[in-house]
Amino acid sequence: MAAPKSSPAEEIIRKSGHGLHSRVVKRLRELGWAVMISPYYSDNFTDKPREIDIIAERAFPVEHPGLSLYGSLIVRLFVECKYIVGETVFWLDEKDKEGAVGRIIADTGLGDPRRTGIARGHHYLTAAPVAKLSQSESGKGDDNDVISRAINQSLNALVYYRHRELGLATLKHRENFGRIAYPIIVTNSFDRFHSTLIGGDETPTKIVQPFQLEVNYAYTDRDRNGHNEYFLIDVVSIDRLADFLSSLEGTDVAALADAKMRGE
Repeated sequence: MAAPKSSPAEEIIRKSGHGLHSRVVKRLRELGWAVMISPYYSDNFTDKPREIDIIAERAFPVEHPGLSLYGSLIVRLFVECKYIVGETVFWLDEKDKEGAVGRIIADTGLGDPRRTGIARGHHYLTAAPVAKLSQSESGKGDDNDVISRAINQSLNALVYYRHRELGLATLKHRENFGRIAYPIIVTNSFDRFHSTLIGGDETPTKIVQPFQLEVNYAYTDRDRNGHNEYFLIDVVSIDRLADFLSSLEGTDVAALADAKMRGE
């Protein structure tokens, strides 16, 4: 007996790339994050409409009863969801340590993390190599490449939204100890991801763990001033998303909360 024919609506759902997007939203909500789905905005340079898949927020309490310290630290995620269908290779190299330090200082408003408690925890300070180049079967580092698009979409939205109030997260305590923002790319899996070292023998190795993309991003702000910022973008598969966010809470959030309680 022939299988029943799918309805047009069922076919749209089956073929849509929104399936991963929907699953990531569901997972974030299950993990306690407030979610804004596919907000549109006009970028500062072209005034053209842009879109980011997900903006998520969560307020983490910072409490020290002995110091009568009660506040909240807001973490904001700029998430691009990408379903990977082609083999993709990333070229890895040593992380720009000074760039990573500068990124932490800019994000937190604190001093050099190497002289504070943040050095014990922030995940940007890990020594793992970072991806600096990528190429997939669908493109070559241009607008047609899924990774290049994800980089641009996540960073463009972060630059636009990072200082704007969105009111997504519910504060447990009224005092706001600050907000930190992270660009993240979430994929369906790492099955088609491979890495090789810049300057190495170019032998590909399967990627199985979350990793970071290192990007020097040039953009124009709303006042038409030019900027060039260093960013690290975390790349995570959906099956590792819960572990990654739990690790982020145990590293960055814990280190920043400790710094706040120390008055750094």
